[in-house]
Amino acid sequence: GEASYAAAERLGIPPDPARGGAASGVTYIVFKNSRVSPLESRDAAVALGGKLAEEFAAGG
Repeated sequence: GEASYAAAERLGIPPDPARGGAASGVTYIVFKNSRVSPLESRDAAVALGGKLAEEFAAGG
């Protein structure tokens, strides 16, 4: 979806669905039952993602 396209662009990976992508070296982490509010807020998404990533890294 849009997140994959945007993430690829930010990582310098060609985002074209037909010819883009990376053969390896990309890992997606999805935090089950997480929800950003408001959904359109990039700042809220970054803040929540950072918090959840820290918890994940700490073993929680």
